Formats: sequence, C-alpha cells, structure tokens
Amino acid sequence: MAIATIALAAFYVIEAFTAPNPLVRVGLRSLPVLPVAIWTLWYEKSRPFERQSLTVRVAGRVVLLALVMAFAVAILGIGLNWLYDPHRVL
Repeated sequence: MAIATIALAAFYVIEAFTAPNPLVRVGLRSLPVLPVAIWTLWYEKSRPFERQSLTVRVAGRVVLLALVMAFAVAILGIGLNWLYDPHRVL
C-alpha cells in the first residue's frame, strides 16, 4: 500500500511539473492547497469569524477560501510556470 501511494505521489509531482498543458500544471500544483485551506477555515479549533452570525461566517469562509486558492494559483501555478518558461506563462 505504501509503495503504491509513493508511486502515485511521484507520478503526481512529475506531472505537475512536466505536463504539456500549462493549465493542467497550474491546477495540479494548486490542488493540494484546497484540503488544507478547507480544514483551516472550517474545522480548526481557532476558526475565523467564530463570533459572527451564521451568514457572515459562511460568506467570510467562502471568500477566504477563494482568496487562498487564488493566491495558490498565482504563486504555485502561474509563478512557477513563469520561472520554468518565461516566454509562455499560460
């Protein structure tokens, strides 16, 4: 089981940096941030907006999640694409 997981992770990382389609590379590099962001915003003990009403809490968490993912796409996706191939970012 561990060997299969390691092989899958290695394939994932290789594809994230060598896929021919730049949008696939951006997505593969940014996707691992999503579970961590969801865990931090919804399930961590020190959740943001804890004292606010339910509507403000949910809206705030969704906006923060969108901002975290936009930051991940900008840095991990587009930024790394620019470093590897500055003439063809996307």
